[in-house]
Order: sequence, then structure tokens, then C-alpha cells
Amino acid sequence: MHNKTLISVAVELPLKRTFTYKVPETLLEQVAVGKRVLVPFGKRVITGFCVGFIEKTEVKSLKDVLDILDDEPIFDEKRLKFFQWLSSYYFAPLGEALSLACPSWTNIKSQRYFFPTEELFDYQEKLSPLSQALFELILAKKGISLAHLLKTFKGKSIYNAINRLKQEKLIREEVKIKGKIGERTETFASLASECNYETFKRKAPIQAKIIAYLSEKGETSLKSLRNELGAIDSALKKLQQRGLIALIQRKAPRNPLEDILPQKLSHKLTYEQEKALSAISHGLKSNAFSPFLLYGVTGSGKTLVYLKAIEEAVDLGKKAILLVPEISLTLWPVKYLTAMFPGRVAILHSGLSDGERYDEWNRIKDGAVDIVVGARSALFAPVKDLGLIIIDEEHEPSYKQEEGVRYNARDVSLMLGKMFNLTVVLGSATPSVETFYNAQNNKITPLHLTKRVQDRPMPEVELVDMRKESQKSKVKSQTEYNKIISEKLQNLMLKNHELGYQTILFLNRRGFSNFLICNGCGYTFQCLNCNVSLTMHKGAGVLKCHYCDLSISIPEACPKCEGHQIEPVGIGTEQLEAEVRRILHKARIGRMDKDTTRKKRAHQKIVDAVDKGHVDVLVGTQMVAKGHHFPNVTLVGIVMADTSINIPDFRSSERTFQLITQAAGRAGREAFPGKVIIQTLNPDNFCLKLAIMQDYETFFKEELNNRMELSYPPFSRLINLRFEGNKEEAVKVFANKIKRFADRTLESSFKKDITILGPASAFLSKLRGKYRWHMLIKGNNIKSLHEFAEKILCESDKTIHSINLVIDVDPLTTL
Repeated sequence: MHNKTLISVAVELPLKRTFTYKVPETLLEQVAVGKRVLVPFGKRVITGFCVGFIEKTEVKSLKDVLDILDDEPIFDEKRLKFFQWLSSYYFAPLGEALSLACPSWTNIKSQRYFFPTEELFDYQEKLSPLSQALFELILAKKGISLAHLLKTFKGKSIYNAINRLKQEKLIREEVKIKGKIGERTETFASLASECNYETFKRKAPIQAKIIAYLSEKGETSLKSLRNELGAIDSALKKLQQRGLIALIQRKAPRNPLEDILPQKLSHKLTYEQEKALSAISHGLKSNAFSPFLLYGVTGSGKTLVYLKAIEEAVDLGKKAILLVPEISLTLWPVKYLTAMFPGRVAILHSGLSDGERYDEWNRIKDGAVDIVVGARSALFAPVKDLGLIIIDEEHEPSYKQEEGVRYNARDVSLMLGKMFNLTVVLGSATPSVETFYNAQNNKITPLHLTKRVQDRPMPEVELVDMRKESQKSKVKSQTEYNKIISEKLQNLMLKNHELGYQTILFLNRRGFSNFLICNGCGYTFQCLNCNVSLTMHKGAGVLKCHYCDLSISIPEACPKCEGHQIEPVGIGTEQLEAEVRRILHKARIGRMDKDTTRKKRAHQKIVDAVDKGHVDVLVGTQMVAKGHHFPNVTLVGIVMADTSINIPDFRSSERTFQLITQAAGRAGREAFPGKVIIQTLNPDNFCLKLAIMQDYETFFKEELNNRMELSYPPFSRLINLRFEGNKEEAVKVFANKIKRFADRTLESSFKKDITILGPASAFLSKLRGKYRWHMLIKGNNIKSLHEFAEKILCESDKTIHSINLVIDVDPLTTL
């Protein structure tokens, strides 16, 4: 029997240790492992997680738990062990790992606010310029939060300035509790007494309509009444005043699926699909960890296998999670799944409002859901009786979290499967090299779909050498030839449009152009916070950084030479869209990139428009290149296949092959044959040649040889150590200091196991205001790598410094 008076609490802060709190007598009956607790922490009040009970402690004057926030635990002891593994493996604080199970928008925390006092003496002589600026903002706003001040005066040392204002009694501080999202309520109308609508028909026809509708339908929400009957508020008020209608507030969960029309499955399984499903079904019935790779060419019907596998799991009393790499890819599985399991499907991704995510998360926690569909974070949804996890397009880099807990959802799903005896299906037409290698070495069971559904042919793929097209442009005017789209692709687009088919154009760069340059002096417009050029967005009239979102108006003159010879260089999806409009005057054109999908449901609207035939040409970034099934798309143009080939990263060839193969796979998926044009300046590159033939296995062998020579994954494991700080020289000095320590440690304990590369300035040497250096450690044994990285982390923590050390285990990129 535990002593429930003392509990160990993990808080969602970058702190490794847990903290001990005392549970007051009034809360003893409620406290349990896995519940969230409200605790004081310094001057703040924050949400923590109860992770265990403590028999005794040497700490005196313990603080009391303020409240228990959950009726039922969010995680049990077994799931806690999984989060402890996650925390340890990715070098993340336990509280941050646990917060993945309970997203931050459900937590309660305090926020510091500052208000002006009545002391309005002449303060200007006593205060620094920063303190003056702070006070004038607080005075103007009549009170402001610390979070707002930190954002407004980013990079400034405002805490000293705040303390000065407090000392002078110019401001006072209050701590306010910021509550969690509440439940949504909706007003419903019902008849309060019997009445005959005929008596109202002549004098009050709208009132008569309301009475007739409620007599037939019963209690109805005001939203539905307004949709059906139009402007009814005045008539409703009169009926309520006469006591004929009652208005009642009821709990109304937000439903992100209300606009999605369920669609019944009409396809039958092929022999290969049946065989794959049979193996997955056997895994589900075995109640043992069963990992599979569903490796199938584009258009081979992997989604149908997923859906049938989910159906098998639910029939066995188990629940399922289906992960997709892009928000837009949730639409088709959800359409089918809502038809198969009405009311038992939930979605979780960042495209939902906080309220919708809160309600969906609660439905999952309460056991009202059999299937969860979503992006990577949906893996941590509190699903009870989980039996099946499916990772669609498992090769996608979007499954890797690049901030906070730097987990890879694919890898974590396999560990979750191992710990909980689940069936895990990884699916892809172009699997990651590591996954395919594991399938060849019997760590994962391969399931192969070699043919497209109904034996449809793969699209015909043709390479266009843009170097030759450039030579043509020298002898033809710009109006006759445009270097963005080759003559070949342009002619095919015109023909495709005439025949009534759809076209997809893929370009993995958004914006109008890559950057602006002054032809007078060579000046380029750089981001102030990042070591990158600002991208021109002509429609919005701005130059924007795609890393930190800094934006400035497009200048009329060069700030260096004051000349007016500023010209855009390179192309992006916005310019490509403009060029398509020039070529196809009457075509309906859609664009899908981060700029056009910022608004809620934007992904869904674009996908629906293409699917219903309301878009003739879809232009987009990698969002259009994966997973979509548009029956009427017969032409795909890959406008610039070289964007990722020359990036200095060991995965650049793999990424290029995957993107091109996936984009090409959008063509000819139904009865009409497909055609793909790949425009390139590197026609002899091996990954482009193999992408033309859709020959993954030859590419895999070639890439595997390259990786073996350099001892990169799957022949080694990597941990990337990144050093970040405000001053470039300080970052460099600290990185080299850690390197010297690493060399000494390597010599004494790890000589045979580990190789150190670097330190060196990162490819993106400045990002969001921070200078970056990195050091790669490489070895065959992940345990040794962890121990080595842990020693480096301990050494880093010993000295007080302004440099942040970021540890990225199994990095997808070394940029």
C-alpha cells in the first residue's frame, strides 16, 4: 500500500528531474499515477503529472498540490514506462515527454501580468530606455502579460527592466490562472406546450413554420433551424415570450467531421491485397508484436489494405491508429472509415481548432472511439485496447519532430508495438532505406504489392533536359518560350486540358521567386534572423523568411546602392501558377502550399475541388506529391527535379528519388493512362534515371552501397549535437571545448565504437536569431552512443554558459 501523502511530479519544463509535493488530506482519495496535478512552481502555478508515490523525503517545507485535474488517469503504469523510455532515448525531460499524451491546450497554468500603479512621478531620469519603453507599453495597455512583453521585446533582457519598475513602484504584478478549454454549449428549441400552427399561418407565417418544424422534428438546435428556415430570431423570441417554445442550453461537442461525406468501399481485394491482409490478420490474432512493411507501387491499393486491417482489428475488439504525413491526406481514409464505423472515428491534427482537438481527445480518452486518424502526434492519443498502428508513407520526414521531444513517429510506433504487443504496419511505395534494410534482414515482415489495381499500367515517364531548353531560349523570344515550363510539358498541358483531363505540377519551392537581387551592385535581401535569402511573395507584396516568418515589403530601390535594378531570381509555386494562367487562359487553377493552406479546412477544400473536377491544374509543393488519389489526373509535371539533389546531406538522393516517384505516382491511377514529365538540369543522375523506371529496388541497392562506404545508416547510428547561441564566436568556442572533452572521453572509453565528425558551422548557420554549430557522433551500438552523448551533456551542464546544446537522436538531416 502506497503512502499517498507524498507524490513525485514531472512538470512540462526543460528540467530532467521530478519534484516532490505533499498531497493535502482533501485530495488523498483522488490522487493517482497518471493524473494531472496543479502545483505551485516558483512564482507560478503549472500543470504537472503524478508519476509515482514516495515513502519519505529529506526535503523540508514541501509545497502542497493545489488540485487534481482528472477524474481518471491519462496513462497507467505500463504506458508511463513507455514515456520514460521516450524521455530517456530522445534526451527529453519526462514532463515534456508526458505532455505528448496530454497536449498543452488541455493544461492549466498561471500567467504573470503587470499593471501600472498610481505612482506617476517623473520617472524618465531614473529609468533606462528599455525600462521606459516597457512602462509606457504597460501604461498604454493598462496592463499586459509577461508573455506579451517577451514577444514584443524579443532578445532584450527585460527581467532587469521589470525589476527596476517594481522597485520604483511604477508597476504591480498579478498572477492569473489561465484555464483549460471549456465545453461548448449550443441552444436548442423545443415546443413548450401543444399548439396548432394553422392558427398562426395567416398572421404569423414564420412562427407557423417554426411550430410545424418542431412538431415534426422535435428538439432542434437553433443553428439547424436557421439553416432550414432562414431569419427566425424575431419570431422565436415572440413564441418564447408567449410560453410556446422553450430554449435550452445543451452540451454540444465540436465535430470536425461534420463537413466530410462518408463514402462506402466499392473495391474488392486483389490476390496480393488478400495475401497481405491475411498476414496482418494473423499478427492481430497472435496478440504478439507483429511489425510489417506494406511495400507497394503507387496505385497498388495500400489504403484498401489499411481499411480492411482496421476492420479486422475492430472485429477482434481492438482499436487502431492510422497516421498520415500530411493533414490533407486524412480526408480519404476518414471518408471511408466514417462510412464503415459511424460515430466511432476521431481525427487529431494541427488543422483543427483547439476546441475541436480538446473534444476529440476527450472522446478518445472516454473510449467513444475505435479509430484515430491523424498526423504524428496522434500516436500518443489515449486509446484504450490499442491493437493496430498504421504509418502511411512511413518514409516521410514529417514524422520526425524537430523541436521539443525530437521523436520519429515511425520508430516510436515500433517501440510502442514491442512494449504493448501490437501489430504495426509501415506502408510506402518508396520505403526509407533503413526500413527496407530491416525488412530484408527479417526484423520486419515484408508484404509486397507489385501491381497497380486492375493491372493498370504505370505512367509513362519522360526526362526533359532543361539545359537544352535554355539553349532554345537564346534564339526564341520570351513570349514564345518560357524557361519555367518546357515546350514538351506545355504542349502536353494544352492537349490534356482540351481532352478534359486534369494536370498536377509539382515544384518543391513556394513563393514567387527564390530571392531578389540588385543587378547594379549584387545585393541580395537576407533574413535578419536566419542565414537565408528572403523569398519573394508577389501576391502578398512581401519578402518572407520560410524559417522564422519574418516579412518585409518588397522594396522599390536597393538599400545598398539605391538603384532600381532589382530582379527576382529562381521560381516558386506562386510564379508557376502565374505561368500556367498565361498558358491556359480558361483553365481553373488551384495551388496547394503552406501559403494557401493556412486557413482552417483549406486542405480539405482544395482536395475536394480537385476530386470533384472543379480544378483543371493543381500546382503545389510536396503536399500534392503523396498519397492523393485523383482519378482524372493523367499528366504530372515535375518542374524542377533538382531542388533536393545537391543539398549537402547524406539522404539527399533518397529524398529526391522518393519525391519524384511519389509525385509521378499521382498520374494514371484509374482507366486513363498517365504521362509524367520530369524537368532537370542533371539528366545523368542515378536517382533520376531510376525514378523514371519507378525501380525502387535497384535504387536501394545503389544507395546501400554508397551508405556502406561512408558508414551511414543503416550501417551505423547517428546522434547530432547542435550548439546554439546569440554570439557566433561564443558558439564556436564552446563547440570546440566540447570537442576536446569528447576526444578525451573517446580515447579513454569508447575508442572502437564511435566516430566524431566536426564540429563545424551548420549548413543553416543562423536560424531564428541563433548561430548554430554541430558535431555528429556515429557508431554501431546505440547504447554506447547514448552513454557517450550523456557524458557530453553532463560536461555541458557543469559550466554556466549561454549556449544551448540540442541532442538529436537518429537525425533525419544533418543540416
